[in-house]
Amino acid sequence: MYSMKETNDDNHWELLPGIGLGKLTFLMDSLQVSAFDHVLGKVTSEHQPAHTKDQVLDTFNLLKDFITEADMKTVLEALEETNGNDPRGAILIQHRLRGLTLEYEDDQLTEVFADDRATRLHFKNIPIFSSDPHSLVKKMAEELGENPIVQDDELVFPKHNIYLFSFLKKDFTVGDPKNRTIMWRVKPRILGADLSDYTLLKII
Repeated sequence: MYSMKETNDDNHWELLPGIGLGKLTFLMDSLQVSAFDHVLGKVTSEHQPAHTKDQVLDTFNLLKDFITEADMKTVLEALEETNGNDPRGAILIQHRLRGLTLEYEDDQLTEVFADDRATRLHFKNIPIFSSDPHSLVKKMAEELGENPIVQDDELVFPKHNIYLFSFLKKDFTVGDPKNRTIMWRVKPRILGADLSDYTLLKII
């Protein structure tokens, strides 16, 4: 049975579409978010994608006897292409102990990503990772008033910027529970698959 403290902590783990995670709201800055470290888990690592090129160059200098310049050129060209298609501001990605990854744009929280270590994560009191995916997706569709779209292992509620991976496929078969993740954002994602290619999954 949950103690009062655990119950209060669970309030922090409610997925709130378009709003955030419990009392953690989108557009908070990283200092405001740090006030919830005791609930959400301490930061284990963080990085800025814009610095990836410098890190790759540093690695090349360390391993230049084992990596050809041609290979390095290929990697850097791929990085340039990815970064060139990203119109966002300064991005910070923050990994946390309890299965959460938070993304900030210009020091404002814009995305929450969770894997199955986030055992307390729930939507309308339905656990995200331990519930039957059919029941979870049906509940989400009903509450959001939106049928999801799906392609391969990804299921998306596009009007609410919620992206589930390895829950349900278009034939309603269940994905591999070991690969399940969920991401929700304050606005549509910039990078990633083109949602116009996805198939509507009629649930409601």
